[in-house]
Amino acid sequence: MRIFSEIKELVRVEKNFTQKVLRKLMVIEKEKLYCDLKYSSLYKYIVKELGYSDAEASIRVNATRLMLKSEVALTKIESGELTLTNAACANRILQGSRDQQFIEDVVGKASGCSTREFKKIVSEDYQIERRETLVLSEFMLLKFDRLRKVYGDLSTHELIQILLEKELSAPGKVQRVRKLSVKNSRFIPKGVKREVYTGECANCGVRHGLEYDHKLKFSHGGDNSVGNIQILCGACNRRKEIVARGMNLFC
Repeated sequence: MRIFSEIKELVRVEKNFTQKVLRKLMVIEKEKLYCDLKYSSLYKYIVKELGYSDAEASIRVNATRLMLKSEVALTKIESGELTLTNAACANRILQGSRDQQFIEDVVGKASGCSTREFKKIVSEDYQIERRETLVLSEFMLLKFDRLRKVYGDLSTHELIQILLEKELSAPGKVQRVRKLSVKNSRFIPKGVKREVYTGECANCGVRHGLEYDHKLKFSHGGDNSVGNIQILCGACNRRKEIVARGMNLFC
């Protein structure tokens, strides 16, 4: 029947476009291009800009990062030997590993098998990352609702991350500072940190994963004055470096 040949052709086209999308996502992730649109992560870009669901975005983010780590994974995904779901699971197992042999071993085991089979392999061969289930009372949940009025419509997990980052990275308070010291050193004085700390990225507005950044690099004559220090998230900071290198500003 004609309908069967038509749907086979549609599936072929769908797979082809999926591969093209992943190739584009690889470039966007590698160059941190989403920062130019003021998104703090590839995940947020895929959800907000491309309209994927949370689950679809998570799979594509992890598959994209695996493809950047492994040419073998890229080839296997494009050939259909490695599914996106297994690729995403494989990338979560790697947890930032740079051991190429380990990466290829995981990719090999994830290829040519069903999701159920790979999950069984994972449970038997790899240590699963530590997780803890937290049950919150209604009283605590109401407090998180109040926090959303400050930080926006974020999940409870994201709010906890923000609070942890803020507590661990915010400069400590001091009773009195007469003068902000600006020394000829790449280490930013606490007084300057306290003065410039805003609690959010100056580019995308995200409130976690924040870093202090020299607007003009220290190695290029930038000092530690309040006017030369800003708060950026890790992604926007890396994007700034990538853009500068592309313009040969750091040569």
